[in-house]
Amino acid sequence: MYYPDQRYASELTVIRREAMLPEEAQGTVRAVQGKRVDIRDVVVTGVIPSRYILLDVAAFFRLRRVEKADDLLQVGVGDVVEQEQVIAGKRADRGKRLFSPVKGAVSFIEDGRVIIQELPDVIDVEAGVRGRISHVEPGRGVIVEAVGAQTQGVWGNGKNVIAVLRAEPEEGLENIVADSLEQRYNGTIVLTRRPLVEASFRVMHAQGFAGVIAPSMDSDLMGLAFAWDGAILLTEGFGNIRMSNAAFNLLKGLTEDVVTLDAHTPGRFETRTPEVIVNVRARDAKPTPPNVRLALREGMTVRVTRPPHLGITGKVSSLPKFPVKLPNGLRVPCARVELVSGESADIPVANLEVLGR
Repeated sequence: MYYPDQRYASELTVIRREAMLPEEAQGTVRAVQGKRVDIRDVVVTGVIPSRYILLDVAAFFRLRRVEKADDLLQVGVGDVVEQEQVIAGKRADRGKRLFSPVKGAVSFIEDGRVIIQELPDVIDVEAGVRGRISHVEPGRGVIVEAVGAQTQGVWGNGKNVIAVLRAEPEEGLENIVADSLEQRYNGTIVLTRRPLVEASFRVMHAQGFAGVIAPSMDSDLMGLAFAWDGAILLTEGFGNIRMSNAAFNLLKGLTEDVVTLDAHTPGRFETRTPEVIVNVRARDAKPTPPNVRLALREGMTVRVTRPPHLGITGKVSSLPKFPVKLPNGLRVPCARVELVSGESADIPVANLEVLGR
């Protein structure tokens, strides 16, 4: 029996959302177990310890006597300095000058050296969903349990945002011009079914998007994605891949709702994935928690995670008892999958993931 990777995609499920500080942060949990929280309630506050920067004034100016460095200093101990502020030089406005690489405070000056302590980053972690705190991890954060819709992606740029989800115009987000009347996208999370290109980032910046949910982008654009202030989630991965019908239809049904876009950047040794969450009313249906022990079986909807059928979904029609010989000569456990494209293919079970519920 094989248990494939899962990517949750459900209109109604029990969500267990982790609202945690980064590993390197130190903080205090501001909520208790059992407390009900709203989407924007801050549940944990912390800081990332600041680093110290050593600037060797004597070496920079090639001084033979380190005590001469004191005559060039433009700052003193305790001064708060901005990034690119002049630290030392004969004149502050011209000539050879030593600049601060960070914003911080001068903590030490001696022997021709200046030590600047970078100002710490203060982090407020919001609940992200409307629900009840089911677990508290002291100093790190909480787990919030809620009822709602949830869909997981493949990659994110490490940002987190809460905003209204809005679908792109029919002609695509690249065709939104700065002087148009399309200012309704300002401050929203935009859903696009098209892969992101370099022109997309210019529009995203000019229009003030809070975030973007897209199927894919070229890996060369990762630098732009990390530099952008908004959150980016890719549902399929890197390359030129369009969004699957299952993912698009679920997200399209959430447009005009306030959603939480957690564009987490997956690590090699962790199971956390980027995701989109929105609180919805249970109505008559009873939400069920995700089944973490979901075995591969006939009739199950799956998604292919490797070429040549990367990103295509289909249904498992059969599970051969014996390994299947592939065109490359390898014999591996496979599933016979009826793809939405109409063709049938033997796909290695290791190359399948389930749209879990």
